[in-house]
Amino acid sequence: MVEPLLIILGLIPISLAGLLVAAYLQFRRGNQLGL
Repeated sequence: MVEPLLIILGLIPISLAGLLVAAYLQFRRGNQLGL
């Protein structure tokens, strides 16, 4: 039962990267709107 652990360990960095990208896009969008 090692495969589920590998899948979870593989999804964690991807989810973290997705959150960083989403926050970065919102930050840029806020600056463009003058907020």
